[in-house]
Amino acid sequence: MNHPLRLAENPGLSSYDLTGYKGNRGKNFYEEDKILQRVVERYSSDYKPDHKKAMIDHLKGYGELVGGTLDELTEASHKEGKYGEVVKYDRTGNRIDQIVYSHEQKLSRKISYDYGIVNLDFHDEWKFPFTDLHRQALTYLANQNGEGGVTCPLAMTEGMIRVLQGIGTDEQKKKYLPLVAGKGSFSHFMAGQYVTERVGGSNVGANRTIARKGEDGKWILNGEKWFCSNPGDLWVTTAKIEDTETVGLFLVPRIKDNGELNGHHILRKKDIIGSKGKLTVEIVYEDLEAEALGRPAHGIANLIRYVIRTSRVHVGLAASGMSRRAFMEAREYSRYRTAYGKKIQDFSAYSRELAEMRILYAGLVMPIFRGIDWSQKGILAEQISTPLMKYRSSSLSSQITHRAIMALGGSGIIGDYTCLPRLHNDCIINETWEGTHLIITDHALGAMNRAKIRDSFVSELKKNFDSAKKYPELKASAELGENLLLDWNKSIEEKPREWKETFRVDLSDQAYGALVLSEFLEQAVFDRTSGSKKSKFDSFAKGFGAFLFRTLPKTFGDYESFRLDQEEVDEIVNW
Repeated sequence: MNHPLRLAENPGLSSYDLTGYKGNRGKNFYEEDKILQRVVERYSSDYKPDHKKAMIDHLKGYGELVGGTLDELTEASHKEGKYGEVVKYDRTGNRIDQIVYSHEQKLSRKISYDYGIVNLDFHDEWKFPFTDLHRQALTYLANQNGEGGVTCPLAMTEGMIRVLQGIGTDEQKKKYLPLVAGKGSFSHFMAGQYVTERVGGSNVGANRTIARKGEDGKWILNGEKWFCSNPGDLWVTTAKIEDTETVGLFLVPRIKDNGELNGHHILRKKDIIGSKGKLTVEIVYEDLEAEALGRPAHGIANLIRYVIRTSRVHVGLAASGMSRRAFMEAREYSRYRTAYGKKIQDFSAYSRELAEMRILYAGLVMPIFRGIDWSQKGILAEQISTPLMKYRSSSLSSQITHRAIMALGGSGIIGDYTCLPRLHNDCIINETWEGTHLIITDHALGAMNRAKIRDSFVSELKKNFDSAKKYPELKASAELGENLLLDWNKSIEEKPREWKETFRVDLSDQAYGALVLSEFLEQAVFDRTSGSKKSKFDSFAKGFGAFLFRTLPKTFGDYESFRLDQEEVDEIVNW
């Protein structure tokens, strides 16, 4: 029987090179990720064998979920009609101000929560420490599906757990930790953060919400919050103590102890460019009951120490994970797509683009985990690297996802063809969270101006450059990094305050360049001391040097000597 449209005879509809293309779904994202495996291996070298094996098995299990079920659920929940909605009233007219998500979104959250990616230490069957290495490796993997409506809530929930553990009262820990971290809880990352007001933004001290002391140790808050990230069951918020300029930090449950809705009105959800899988709303406080978190006089300090600091690490991990996925998509596409008689991966310009994308995302992942390790060891250099990596990782990830979109050509802009448009929009949102570039580089500059912190940063990087200079093939990269570091240090020490404040972005870019070169060279030297004659990270350092020549005015030397040859490019791409 003839088909009415004669599709079977239409030559334009016959099979072609991308007919079998499925992207990366179905792969184990941990087993595919050599950079993450390298990080885990390096920083778990002192773990007991049974602990290390259990951690790697747990990461592999989550890598399988991220590349399979969670990838499917994330895509399914990011369709029109599947985004969350604010439900103001129940069926009988009672105001409930509840956030309702699609089945796919709730299931995605439940799977990750139940797997323990933020609360494994609350699982009775887990018999080992839940280290920051393990926790943040899971976070990085989760972000390879983009924010997905999960990873911003994950950051908020981890911040809530840390602040409760750090300064919560015994009663608060007993009451609220089971809700936000307990195995079997139905909350599933429903801890939020409500800080920003229309008048304040990053300038929290300008905010106008007021807290007055109520009965039974409670506080009564009145005001508004302009950006409420992840509205849910429990949130942290800020308010000025009545008749003072002191900003306190408070804990707010959505439902009061008597079962009534706490005093808040959700006005509307925000129409934001990305991260649409979870809601951001505007809210008004009207005699809202809250509990103090720590001493009210330490509100801003505690907010930064426990909440903002945690979120900034998550921003860096999110940027790294999304950049990694962008590379994966561009790489996989190149294996199928043909042009002018050959696979596009075989065009030298395309393969060089892939190599630089891989170098750049590695230059995000590895320094972030280095900073986590520094923090664990009390090395002061971390106080520069954390804000520095929040700024540079978030800005570079938007570039990497954009480059991946361009690598796919017209297919790269189609949301039901590839995850890249969604990831790119999520990256743009990620750049604004916990401080824009100008705000976060100001915080980085504050750390740079403190002699002990700066000396620690210089010492950590310089020892890597000194070690690398002993090897002829690493000497040029080491000298480039050392020159950047010393010039940066000289500017911090000698330039007037006004100059440093004006050019703090330039100073941050320079410090980042030195940090990444130091990291790649440390990895290359480690391989040699472990018995190898050379290392893949020789090429990573060299290729990153070439990137700096093109993007950083303070880079001096022989640019030509940093250009990767085709063999080095192929080694980076195919590793």
